[in-house]
Amino acid sequence: MPDKRDDEKGIVNAWPTKEFFISMLTKDIELTRSIVDLVDNALDGARRLRKNHDYDGLFVKIEANPHHFKITDNCGGIDIDLARDYAFRFGRTSQMKPTAHSVGQFGVGMKRSLFKIGKKFSIRSDAPTSWFLLNVDVDRWKKDDERWEFEFDDYAEDLPEDDDRSLGTTLSVTSLHASVSEAFGDENFQNKLAKEIREAHTQSIEGGLKVSLGGVPLEARPLLLLESKDLKPGFHEMSWGKGKSEVIVKLYAGVGDSKPGEAGWNIFCNGRLVLGSDRTSVTGWSEGSGRLVPQFHPQYNRFRGFAFLDSEDTTALPWNTTKTGVDTDSPHYKSVRIEMIKLMRPVIDFLNRLATERKTEDEDDRVLEATIQKAKVADVESVSVAKAFKAPLIVPTKPPSPEMVRISYLRLHKQVLKAKKKLGVSTSREVGEKTFDYFYKTECEE
Repeated sequence: MPDKRDDEKGIVNAWPTKEFFISMLTKDIELTRSIVDLVDNALDGARRLRKNHDYDGLFVKIEANPHHFKITDNCGGIDIDLARDYAFRFGRTSQMKPTAHSVGQFGVGMKRSLFKIGKKFSIRSDAPTSWFLLNVDVDRWKKDDERWEFEFDDYAEDLPEDDDRSLGTTLSVTSLHASVSEAFGDENFQNKLAKEIREAHTQSIEGGLKVSLGGVPLEARPLLLLESKDLKPGFHEMSWGKGKSEVIVKLYAGVGDSKPGEAGWNIFCNGRLVLGSDRTSVTGWSEGSGRLVPQFHPQYNRFRGFAFLDSEDTTALPWNTTKTGVDTDSPHYKSVRIEMIKLMRPVIDFLNRLATERKTEDEDDRVLEATIQKAKVADVESVSVAKAFKAPLIVPTKPPSPEMVRISYLRLHKQVLKAKKKLGVSTSREVGEKTFDYFYKTECEE
């Protein structure tokens, strides 16, 4: 049998075409999410630069208009060795030194985003001891399926660390795809993009990272729960793995303001929101055919759940490649989900009692509503917690009122006036009540 390495006729070509590769790579991610991925890359640079996660003084500036896209940061830059050997490869290799607590896990985010946005891109990055400039014409690069490398247009390495350069990365994309150009000119898209960036990176923004879109600073979305001496969120902590691969999980479940858009579970991996305000079976809703945990209903608009999963080794976290959800087949996530359900149930019971109270009690007698009104909002990481959600258990109910019957009859006006005077009352209704009471007392009571 001939050696296939020496006989090209014995070789079966299984290389993907670049056209197909790019098409499939960009198909399963929304445009907004691809831009959030580029913020992820900047954040990883910030984490290499500031291992204590204090990002004061660091920024990410994003421009997205119908003519071009640009994202600039001062988060330390990409070292030339990292760029040369790993940053532009499609996927991570085992030889790459990982960034601790990274949010750029899979090695596809930057390339996928660039291809998603346009046909030409340029990257200038200044790291402590190196810098590089890279320009890529995607249409030209696609023509050669056998060569997958990019080439630096210019670079320098082994530089002194104190050469007064501003350290960071500027990434520009031109020749935007028509659909992208149209989206960037849409105010609704801009609002959606701003919302997704601020939600995905709310913890980093709270940590001092300044993120702006079109020159407008994006504020962190507060992660709040209500607390008081009578109302405390439930909390559970668990972990799996060892060493750098240990995953630490912190779960919180309680109530907040009645905001439909914020109700549900929020799952963070290494501080990056991957699933927000979820009200599906992924986070335990409708569990047990709706008996253990019911399907979401507007009366649960106050429910808030927060799950924080953190690991130095990002491959140990149960998230998907687009960072828009969790791996529901992961045995570790299944264990987390069980604990989420346990924490949910007492909150659901409380909200059910609250709904019943509103239907049966006068406003002045609503004890559970008063408990909520007296509670104060607190940041999830500083809130006072209990092992299980704490709230008043019993809804006080008024004793049932005796059944009443209305009596109505007509009499001469002058007779009623004499009766009013005799009885010392001012209304015809009181005449009727007094005369009935007199008759009942004298003729019906023993």
